[in-house]
Amino acid sequence: MEKRGLNFCRIDEFMEAEILENYIKAGKAVAHVRERSREFIKDGMLLRDIVENIENMIIEQGVLPGCPVNLSLNNKAAHFTPAKNDTATFSKGDMLKIDIAAHSDGYIADSSYTICSDINQRKLLDASRKALDAVVEMCRPGTKLSKISSIIEETIKGEGYKPIENLTGHGLERFDLHAIPQVPNVSFDSDYELEEDKVIAIEPFATDGDGRIRETEEVMIFSFSDIKPVRNHDARKIIDFVQQYYGLPFCQRWIEMGLNLNEFKTKIALRELVMAGVINSYPVLAEKKSAMVSQHEHSVIVKDDPIVLTN
Repeated sequence: MEKRGLNFCRIDEFMEAEILENYIKAGKAVAHVRERSREFIKDGMLLRDIVENIENMIIEQGVLPGCPVNLSLNNKAAHFTPAKNDTATFSKGDMLKIDIAAHSDGYIADSSYTICSDINQRKLLDASRKALDAVVEMCRPGTKLSKISSIIEETIKGEGYKPIENLTGHGLERFDLHAIPQVPNVSFDSDYELEEDKVIAIEPFATDGDGRIRETEEVMIFSFSDIKPVRNHDARKIIDFVQQYYGLPFCQRWIEMGLNLNEFKTKIALRELVMAGVINSYPVLAEKKSAMVSQHEHSVIVKDDPIVLTN
């Protein structure tokens, strides 16, 4: 299917067979890679080795990463992916969120899970999983989004934890990883009802902390916004390089590897591009009180019999 610039078609009342095929292909790839990753992630592994293995496995499935693999440790909730030379490891007792997305011709499937070897954290890990399990089969036409959010909150609180109120699930559209609607993890007032063939990512986060996240100063993930003039030669090369992602998120590591730039030059160029409004930046998100966070996620096509793409 021909790509159409950065303003892509939406799914309307009827999902064409080719679109459905692409979503299913992406979903199967993510599910396969997610389960394989469970087998090889061990205590002591470098985070950069984990992401490179997962991203290579995605490509081996005949699809492409929908965003850099997120590996958020402990109190970090989202948007962390290691740099090329990062020496951080997954250590015994760490709570690691693995967030994987892939796309087939722009149609995205997104899934995440949490692992931790500390048996004392098992209940927190399970809280977000149970919340996800409680609502995926509710993704039917006419279901109020507020009902799904209420059950997520009730399930997590029933386990003795708090949902993170300022992180949400999201819609999935062609080359748009965070489309309408947002899917809150706490109760809210809304008459919004799910429509048939809408594709959404349900993404509960649970914590033993405050229930809110904050932006940190770390920024590893970006997305292209608009072409504007910049002076830095490396910044101009980055603009050309990131066009291949069609507006989907990319990371510093991909640029360093793809353009053979060192970390210092890459950061300087990215800073200029952010300031010029050429790219958007996504700071690493951490729990407000530095408490532990767990996360689980599936992508679902809204049907009378919901299609859980990433099962």
